[in-house]
Amino acid sequence: MNHRTPSSRLPATTHEARRAFARAATALALAACGFGAAAQAPGAPAPAFTLQLLHFADVDGSDTTALGSVVHFSGLVQRFRAEHPQHTLLVSSGDNVIPGPRFNAADNQGTMRALLGREGVGRGDIALMNALGVQASALGNHDLDLGTGTFREMVAPQVSGGNVVWLGARFPYLSHNTDFSRDANTRGLVAPNGRPVQELHGKVAGWARVTVGGQVIGLIGASSPVFKAITSVGGLVIDPPLRGTEVDIDGLAARIQAGVDEMTAAGIDKIVLLAHMQSIEVEKALARKLRGVDIIVAGGSNTLMADADDALRPGDRAAESYPHLTRDAAGDPVVVVNTDADYKYLGRFIAPFDARGVLMPQHFDSKLSGAWAASQGDDTAGGVTPIPQVVQIRDGLRRVINASDGVFYGRTAVFLEGRRQAVRTEETNLGNLSADANLAYARDLDPTVQVSLKNGGGIRAEIGAVVAPPGSTSEARLEAPSANPDAGRPAGAVSRLMLEAAFKFDNKLWVFDVSAARLHALLEFGVGDVENVGGRFPQVAGLSFSFDPAAAKGTLAADGSSTTPGRVRSVKVGNDVVVRDGAVQGDPARSFRLVTLNFLATGGDGYRFGASNPQGDGLPRLLKLDAHPRAGAALGGQVGLPPGGEQDALAEHLMQAHKTVPYSEADTPPEQDRRIQNLRRRADAVLQ
Repeated sequence: MNHRTPSSRLPATTHEARRAFARAATALALAACGFGAAAQAPGAPAPAFTLQLLHFADVDGSDTTALGSVVHFSGLVQRFRAEHPQHTLLVSSGDNVIPGPRFNAADNQGTMRALLGREGVGRGDIALMNALGVQASALGNHDLDLGTGTFREMVAPQVSGGNVVWLGARFPYLSHNTDFSRDANTRGLVAPNGRPVQELHGKVAGWARVTVGGQVIGLIGASSPVFKAITSVGGLVIDPPLRGTEVDIDGLAARIQAGVDEMTAAGIDKIVLLAHMQSIEVEKALARKLRGVDIIVAGGSNTLMADADDALRPGDRAAESYPHLTRDAAGDPVVVVNTDADYKYLGRFIAPFDARGVLMPQHFDSKLSGAWAASQGDDTAGGVTPIPQVVQIRDGLRRVINASDGVFYGRTAVFLEGRRQAVRTEETNLGNLSADANLAYARDLDPTVQVSLKNGGGIRAEIGAVVAPPGSTSEARLEAPSANPDAGRPAGAVSRLMLEAAFKFDNKLWVFDVSAARLHALLEFGVGDVENVGGRFPQVAGLSFSFDPAAAKGTLAADGSSTTPGRVRSVKVGNDVVVRDGAVQGDPARSFRLVTLNFLATGGDGYRFGASNPQGDGLPRLLKLDAHPRAGAALGGQVGLPPGGEQDALAEHLMQAHKTVPYSEADTPPEQDRRIQNLRRRADAVLQ
């Protein structure tokens, strides 16, 4: 029976009567096994069916955190699944992998072949999900970071000599608003919509079905249209197109609704949307605009939802209540759920449905539902029993990674702030250090370089430790990196592993000239998405600027070469006042030599530096530092990293400036930031 169909159109059949009887029997069985513990009014109807939904997303931050947490996380999954084995569904809402140490460690033949069957980048993360028993995932942006070819190699089975040597993903990737058939790499993975998930291993589709406790659950995926600007989509077409830099919520809802309507027409009355939207506000908006979706599992925003009954990890605070309850376009209840990243939390939603397949909020149980914290240091905390294969894969990845943690270049006496919320909204000390390193590297090869600009979204992890004593209710302490005796790394040392984690993409450094007008436009664009914690937020060196995040955005020229006055109020390069009161001062065509990342120079995150083709070769006075004869030893260092990239630049900078004298500039709050001054938090002092 479909609860979204008008009741006058529902025939009173013997079949429906039997289903009603079966639902009543199911309710009694569930009451006996512990579901339905929430208080209910006398005589109130009991749920006809209760689903235990387990969920996670965004395993795209710290490798140390993810690998330290995944084993206990697996124990939680195993415990909850054992409590309700016939009524449990485990899903991910995307970003299951990300380039970096953990990603690359899976390509180690000596250690990983025995664990995976055939080694390959990213396959360790997929193998962990297989071992956990994930049944479906949304497509996230980081799943595509190295292109659709690498995505295919991760998720599709590999056959050699007639034998399957890599099982691939034992679950489908779902995205109803993505046309996978348009890309040569994913075309062969496409499966028809509506198939059972067990038939879709290593496949991609728009929606699928899974039977849980005798009930059919519909699973549909959706990916944000911003993927085109933030990852490597290849030939994939993700609808609808952006409206400038904004998501067309109505168009997106209509695209998803078409898939939901297919599901309800097939008689599916319990539907879960796996949405990777990068913004919890987009998922909330979709909840109100869609009809027929019961649960939206959000992804990409790392939003920690929790309720008062949830014991959080030291230093963490809930950003939203769990779950977010609202009503859909038809007036039915719908919830949005999400948890924080890196296997730190297992989301658990006990979902009671009535006989029509409608959620029953009066039966929500906050004691069972919410964010369940996974221990990062105790694999069996609380008496859980981890999944053995998860332990084996985790240990193998750690062995490979620890070999990199024993190689270190310099020292820091302070916590280097690289966490998502900070680097995408304000100046941070790690942003400064990295931008400084890029500038020093470029100046050594070209002394005329004046400024450095990079995107905060390219910084993927902090360098340091978050410390809170057990049971503490005070703020966690942010400290310099603790020692790793297993790898022989002392406290405070900054290792190759840390650089690989924080700068996973290892973007290459390119130098070229920009006009004063374009420099203003670049900064204006950079702060244009700060309210959404966008990855394009700039981290800079060689200049300072102020901005008002509450002001209207400037209007960029079509080619990005200039902007009208907007959020950026002041800019200064050395003693040169470039912008005052939002307007360019002096000759707008005067030139500044700038070092940036190849990702940005070729249009990444939506930046427009003036390239005439996708390779950026049309940029004036272009110098690709990764192709320079002295790349790899620009500052006299020999660090063994790929030359001309961010990792190489920071390693050499640390060796030159902080090999014996630790870096000591502690991160400051926005009220004290000097390079990037937020005028809602401090007075403008750029031009003083």
